[in-house]
Amino acid sequence: MLVTISGFYDEVSQNLDEQIALVRELGEKYICPRRIDGKNIADYTASEFQAKIKPRLDAAGIGFSSIGSPIGKVNVNDEEGFKRQLVQLKELVNIAASMNCKYIRIFSFFIPKGAEHSRYRDAVIGKMKKFVECVEGTDVILLHENEKGIYGDTADRAAEIYDAVGSEKLKLAYDASNFIQVGENPNEAYEKLKDKVVYYHIKDCDKETKVEVPMGLGETDYKKIFDDLEERNYTGFMTLEPHTAKYAVGRKYIYFVPFARYIAPKFYKAFRYIDEKLGNTPTTKVTRKDVFVLQYKNLKKFIEEAGKRA
Repeated sequence: MLVTISGFYDEVSQNLDEQIALVRELGEKYICPRRIDGKNIADYTASEFQAKIKPRLDAAGIGFSSIGSPIGKVNVNDEEGFKRQLVQLKELVNIAASMNCKYIRIFSFFIPKGAEHSRYRDAVIGKMKKFVECVEGTDVILLHENEKGIYGDTADRAAEIYDAVGSEKLKLAYDASNFIQVGENPNEAYEKLKDKVVYYHIKDCDKETKVEVPMGLGETDYKKIFDDLEERNYTGFMTLEPHTAKYAVGRKYIYFVPFARYIAPKFYKAFRYIDEKLGNTPTTKVTRKDVFVLQYKNLKKFIEEAGKRA
């Protein structure tokens, strides 16, 4: 297994210079851009990106593992939103090309709450094929992420999209925490999808509360997954996405704002669980950077231990 570590460094700061500083501090060379200088990556035109952002990345020797776009995060019935995203995707393809970036992350549309997913299958597949058309003739591959609330939020529907689109230009990104969020077993989802997955988002989630927890403290059996990836000689990116704000920022409100623990009991329970495992007290100061670096160290440890067991 040969893993290159990347991350959504905007979880620590939306300021690009601060993102770059942390990448270099950790000794890494890749980021997955989502928000840069307070602006979503999809809101940059290619020319604006190349004038304002690329020179700073080039000077720091930092590349893109994938582009963490919001493409496909729109209601399946929102035709105007879909048209806007087609325009954005074409700009993102040019941005990816300028950064020698192979992947752009996308989603498969929000489905009306309570609706039968099967009712929207044809519309989703048709629009996903339109996204694929935007990258035909380029080196870019689209990565479908299993986000909560979209059509492909379960392993079976993610596989359905992959098979129905049937293009080498569409692969899957695996996000264990997101599967837990929708009540699926992330380990079973991995087994179903591993031959279709080329990219991994690294975060974990508590099964009971559905709140994100540091890697190794949730339902995901990363040891088993990494042993399998080692055996299969996985070579590619793993992107850190610890959702730092929920724990780092939220815990002080849960602990010290009157009645907050009763208003949001699942967060109180999850934060207490995390603190117990990490040896923290309610008064321990925890920053977004602390959470991100902890996740980074956890990932490094899992990778190294899988190599030793091989």
